[in-house]
Amino acid sequence: MLKSKLFKLLFGFLIVLGLGHTPVLADDLLDKAQQAGYQLTETDLPETGIVIEATNGQIIWEKKAEQMIDASDLSNLMTIYLTLEAIEDGTLKMDTKITATANHEAISALEMKNTAISSGVEYTVKELLQLALVPSSNVASVMLSNLQDEQDATFVTKMNDKAKELGMTQTTFNTASGTPAIQFEGYYQPDGFDLYAGNQTTAKDLATLAYHLLQKFPDILDLAKAETFTILPNSLYEETIKNDNESLPKGTYSLKGVDGLKIGTSESGYQSIVTARQDGLRVITVLTGVGDAWNPETKPAIFQLSNTLVQDVFKHYEYTEILAAGEQTINDKTLQVEKDFYAVTKKDTDASFVATDGTIEWMNHLPLVADTVAPVTMSYKPLEETSLNTHPFLVSLINAVEITKLTILSVGLVFLGIIFIVMSLFIPQISKEEAKTEQPTRRRDQRAKRGFPFKRVIRWLGILSLISGVVILIIQYLV
Repeated sequence: MLKSKLFKLLFGFLIVLGLGHTPVLADDLLDKAQQAGYQLTETDLPETGIVIEATNGQIIWEKKAEQMIDASDLSNLMTIYLTLEAIEDGTLKMDTKITATANHEAISALEMKNTAISSGVEYTVKELLQLALVPSSNVASVMLSNLQDEQDATFVTKMNDKAKELGMTQTTFNTASGTPAIQFEGYYQPDGFDLYAGNQTTAKDLATLAYHLLQKFPDILDLAKAETFTILPNSLYEETIKNDNESLPKGTYSLKGVDGLKIGTSESGYQSIVTARQDGLRVITVLTGVGDAWNPETKPAIFQLSNTLVQDVFKHYEYTEILAAGEQTINDKTLQVEKDFYAVTKKDTDASFVATDGTIEWMNHLPLVADTVAPVTMSYKPLEETSLNTHPFLVSLINAVEITKLTILSVGLVFLGIIFIVMSLFIPQISKEEAKTEQPTRRRDQRAKRGFPFKRVIRWLGILSLISGVVILIIQYLV
């Protein structure tokens, strides 16, 4: 008993220390990429990055994931998130139209990542979401923010409030698009925020944002995975835009299952949030500081590296049942698990659990990306103690023996034996002397003289039948 308690204590201590939490790809990303056939060097590796699975939010791989970075294009995902919330609560609709102003047209003409916007033309919310998501249009992000709040600063405040709510503990937003306000030349200016700063965050916080975005608004991937899309169709302003995510199905570095999410650039290089799904397992990878954003020849590395990470996760991990519904024994307690328990886990590993206060917690999961991610738990109901529960052999026998023809035969023999034994109790014993006085017929006389033992025969038949049935059941149990 003492050894058992010490083992549990040691096991819990090792879990707290993070034993078994070492990512699959701790330091060998370059080797993995080269093995996949990509011609990369040390200079192509990301400055920061993280990989999480999108079901439970476990961190599978990370590199300086809490180092502060300029989120730049990737940070307008928060503007997209708030817009989708406004659609959810009925404030906006996908087909809600916003008329572009002269101010918006002026922004679209500035030297920054943009799309052409014409004053007086109506754009739908869906079109602006596509422009903000795929080509990271600065003006589209500003238009979406203006649609929700006329005051630039009010919307940015909402962005920061939502970041705290989602668990983005190291994030500060200064603009709706990620580009410093000073570059808008006065056409966009959130008062009270740093005009010279972009949006500051970390790879871990960006993964947290992407996790909550996909959990709450999975349909965003319908926009993110489109190879091309057209705005203002059948008009003088019609424009078709190609998706620059080259890991999508028709891209140069196509990878099965990739369906989003966003490609961008910053002063430190190319950056991306790539989502992919295979066999029920969804992966989110965030990479920043890859290559040189001013040198297009270095751009392929961002797709090659994210592909390497995604493929390796699919190779080593799976979304599977780790605990079945029904009666289970955890911590020496017999419980009734209410439904099948599914999670993302490393292949060919056993799961361990702790059950307390109606909740089963999966102990050997990887670290979660944020405190706001739901813990990996399952509810249960305690089973009532019965006399059967106090006999482990009987419980094991019932659980182990299948209902087959042999089982039916053995049970039948047991019952037949019991019947014969009971019958033998009611058969009178006839002595030889009593048999002689009854003047039997010649045939009966001969049997009577011998004193035929009906009672014992019936009794022994019952005993043999009963023993045979029990032996068959035991053999089935052992096999």
